[in-house]
Amino acid sequence: MLQAIADIVRLDGAEKHFGAVRALNGVDFHVGAGECVGLVGHNGAGKSTLMHMVAGTLRPDGGQIAVRGNQEASYSVARALGSDAEIVLMDDPMRGVDIGTKLEVYDLMREEAGKGRTFLWYTTETEELDNCDHVYVFKNGRIVANLGRDELTEEKIIQSSFGDTA
Repeated sequence: MLQAIADIVRLDGAEKHFGAVRALNGVDFHVGAGECVGLVGHNGAGKSTLMHMVAGTLRPDGGQIAVRGNQEASYSVARALGSDAEIVLMDDPMRGVDIGTKLEVYDLMREEAGKGRTFLWYTTETEELDNCDHVYVFKNGRIVANLGRDELTEEKIIQSSFGDTA
C-alpha cells in the first residue's frame, strides 16, 4: 500500500468497452510523481483510451482509477510545458519537430520532472523513449511489458508489441 501513496496516477484492473471491443482489459498502471513515462503499441492497443481516462474524459467500465493533482492534455508541447499542470499528457508531441528543438525540449522535460512534474506521453518515435524512466507497451487492451530505461530497446518493444504473450 505504500506504493499507492507515492503514485500520482494509478489504475487498478481498469476496463473500457466500446460495444464488443475491449479497449482496456484489466489494466494495472501506475506512475509516480516526477516520472517521464512513455506509451507504445500498435493502433487500437489501448494507449489513447488510457490517456483519456487519466485526463478524465472517459470513465472506466470496471476497475478503479485515481489521479492526484491537475493535468494538462495537450497536442502542443509549448502549451503543456507553459501550464502549471502537475501531470502533462501528450500525444506524439515531437512529430515533425527539428532535432535541435527536440533536444532542448527533452532537457526541459527532464528538468521539470526533477522538480516533481510528471509526463505521460504516447509516441511513434522510438528515440523519444530514451527520455522516459519507463515505457508501458500495449497490445490488445493490455499492458504486455513495462520496460525500464536500462532495458529499453527497439527489439524489446517490437517483440512485446507483436510477439505472443501469455
